Amino acid sequence: MASAGTAQTKKTILGVFAHPDDESMGPGGTFAKYAAAGHRVAFITATDGGAGRLYQERPEDNTELRKLRRQETLEAARILGIEALGFLGWADRELENMNVLDIELEVARIIRREKPDVLITFHGSGISRHPDHRVLAMAVNNAFMGSAHAGWYRDPVIEALPPHLTGKLYQYTVIKSLIEGVDWRRDLYASTDDEITAVIDTEAWADLKWKAIQAHDTQRDGPPFELAYRAGVFEKEAFVRVFPWPRPGDNKENDLLAGM
Repeated sequence: MASAGTAQTKKTILGVFAHPDDESMGPGGTFAKYAAAGHRVAFITATDGGAGRLYQERPEDNTELRKLRRQETLEAARILGIEALGFLGWADRELENMNVLDIELEVARIIRREKPDVLITFHGSGISRHPDHRVLAMAVNNAFMGSAHAGWYRDPVIEALPPHLTGKLYQYTVIKSLIEGVDWRRDLYASTDDEITAVIDTEAWADLKWKAIQAHDTQRDGPPFELAYRAGVFEKEAFVRVFPWPRPGDNKENDLLAGM
């Protein structure tokens, strides 16, 4: 991994995700690893989590659920040692009904404000095929481009912010060979080795990732993350680099900050 801890080498990694818990259930081990190395690792949560699980959920009134999921996300961030930049507050399961350009505009504003060196979002499949995940991935990809160019947006607030070109854009994905032995109980997209461009060794942070996932207690009846943890799935995390696009013959990366 790149050296860390000094003003010259410290980088900013920004994750943009849809729901409370995506930061942990996604690249939580990678986030914890880079934060421990002295880099700034931060994330944004797009929705309020109001459509998530709760053992005694009352669909007609999800105020308590939304409050709990915010608290859980902040606790998970504390465990991982990363920075929660806030919640955009859009309705859970409603991103697919929004204008993707509106989502892009908000993400671009955050990129120009936070000036990340590396940007991370979902694989284009959404991994779980969740529409919120897929729409957000589209918006982040667009915002990555737009945030780098003056005059890209008509919104005067965002155009008042200086353009920022993020050095790298990655999409988090799941390693197919690692999850084949886990009964996921739902449709899941997993990447084969030829699609993956970066694999991060997160073995030393697997326990911390599992602890952060457990902090999202309202979601404990969801996917079988405990089985995945015990099967060693958390010991590696994978990414597809979207920018700069890999060239034929490039070696697989083991450091998201390589070359920066």
